[in-house]
Amino acid sequence: MKSKSRALMILVLLTLAFLTIAYVLPVYVVVVTSLKTPAEISARRYLIPSTDLQIENFVTSFELILPSLLNSAIIGFSVTFLCLLVGGLGAYYLARSRSAFARVLFILVGIAVYLPYQVVLIPLVQIVAETGLALTHWGLILSYLILNVPLASVLLGTFFLAVPRELEEAAEVDGASKIQIFFRVVIPVAMPAYASTAIIIFTQVWNEFLLALTLATPRTTTIQIKLAEIKGSFVAHYELQMAAALITLIVPLVFFLALGQYFIRGILAGALKG
Repeated sequence: MKSKSRALMILVLLTLAFLTIAYVLPVYVVVVTSLKTPAEISARRYLIPSTDLQIENFVTSFELILPSLLNSAIIGFSVTFLCLLVGGLGAYYLARSRSAFARVLFILVGIAVYLPYQVVLIPLVQIVAETGLALTHWGLILSYLILNVPLASVLLGTFFLAVPRELEEAAEVDGASKIQIFFRVVIPVAMPAYASTAIIIFTQVWNEFLLALTLATPRTTTIQIKLAEIKGSFVAHYELQMAAALITLIVPLVFFLALGQYFIRGILAGALKG
C-alpha cells in the first residue's frame, strides 16, 4: 500500500510540474523577449536571457500604447459600472418576481449569455450606426453593454436567489421602499457577487478584439488593437510588442487584486446556493 501511495504521489507531482512548466514557460518567453534587442530576437534563442537588458523597450512601448491604454480603461470601467447597475436591477427583478413572464425572461436572458456575439455583430453595428454613436467611445460602450448586461443579470440573479427574503421583509416593515431595500440591504449583502461579476466583465471587455477592431477609430483604438499594430508592418518589433503586453497586464491585474478577495466567495455562493 505504501508503494502504491508513493507512486501515486510521484505521479501527482510530475503532473503538477508539467502543468506548471506549460503555464509559466510562455510568460517567461514574453518577459525574456521584452528585454532583448532585435538582433538577439533574430537569433531565435527564445529561452536564453539577454546579455544586454533593454529596459528602454518598456519606456518606448508605454509611450506608444498610452492613448489606447486610456481608451480601454475608460471603456472597460464604464461598461463594468453600467453593467453592474443595469444588470443588478434587472437581476433583482427577475430573482424576486414570481410571474410567468419573469421566469420566461430569465430563461431568455440566460440563452443570450451563450449566444456568440459574432452572430449579432452586423445588427449591433447597424444599431450603433443608427444611434449616431458609431466610431465613438459611447458606441463601443453601448455595444459592450448590449453584450454583457445579460451575463451580469444571470450571475447576479443567481446570487439574489440565495439572499434571504427575511432581510428585505424586515426592511419593508421599517418603511423602506423597493429601491431603498435594493441599494441599502441587498447590495451590501451581495458585494461578493458584484465583485466577481465586475472582474469577469472587465476582463472580457479589456481583452475583446473583434468588436473593437470593427468599431474603433484611431482616436478610440483599444489596447488589444494597439498590441496587434505595435509589432510593425515591415520590420517585426517583437521586443516592443512583448513589453507592451506586460504593461497591458497591469490594469486588469490590479483590478483583480483589489476585488479578488470577494471573487471566489461570489462564484461559490452563486453556484452552490443558487
